[in-house]
Amino acid sequence: QTGEFLAIAHFPQFNPNNFQNYNNTLFRNRAVTDAFEPGSAMKVFTAAAALENGFGPKSIFFCENGTYKIGAFTVRDTHPYDWLSINHIIKFSSNIGVTKIGEKIGDKTLHKYLTAFGFGNKTHIEFPGETTGKLLPYQKWSKVDASAISFGQGVSVSAIQLISGISAIANKGVLMKPLLIKKIISNYGKDLEVYHPEKIRQVISSKSARQVKNMMRLVVEDKGTGKKAAMIGYTVCGKTGTAQKALKDKKGYSQDNYTSIFAGFAPENNPELAILVAVDE
Repeated sequence: QTGEFLAIAHFPQFNPNNFQNYNNTLFRNRAVTDAFEPGSAMKVFTAAAALENGFGPKSIFFCENGTYKIGAFTVRDTHPYDWLSINHIIKFSSNIGVTKIGEKIGDKTLHKYLTAFGFGNKTHIEFPGETTGKLLPYQKWSKVDASAISFGQGVSVSAIQLISGISAIANKGVLMKPLLIKKIISNYGKDLEVYHPEKIRQVISSKSARQVKNMMRLVVEDKGTGKKAAMIGYTVCGKTGTAQKALKDKKGYSQDNYTSIFAGFAPENNPELAILVAVDE
């Protein structure tokens, strides 16, 4: 509810008291400075856009039994599905299902909601070198781009952006400004500057937020893609993401190298804490 950061951690680590013994690439706060393709974690925002535009959690889409061609491009699911509701598209993380959702709501609407959640812009966290990530104007999207962006490829985000967007879903649809510095105190103990929680905007209705939250709870239940994140004593909501990494020296994506993430929050009914873990290969 506040946007306050409790911890940001990286590995490999370095010792700031002995920094000359480490490669300076380790000095960056990569949660702020580095952009990556989020993969399927983006699907919750596509679903949120659909819920705001006439669809419900039980609206169904035909998932083409695992293979869907868009021109020369083929969208695939890890398991073949026929008809799935939006609830189950998120639970089972169907690329084809979320592509169909994106086609129904349209490029302009999808772009509007991704932007409203904070993607493509700095969060203005109190830390230097923040990346904006990359979200092209929808007028420049091809049909393939629109499909890929709906499931988190062809768009890049920072960890700060992504967990802020996820937190807006936890926070009844309200996006908060990330708060890294709570106060600045003089050496005499006097408060020089005090920072307070700052609401950015109401991105989606509290009803839509509650419905997406329920989808994210299904993700960590039996047969969901994030079932290992379930906890005894807390109802966890979350979303997995696995994105192929773009090749460095040529077009296309690597078949072997991935960024894998999990973003979630707990408990479901009155979330207190949101956590994002990103593993680069």
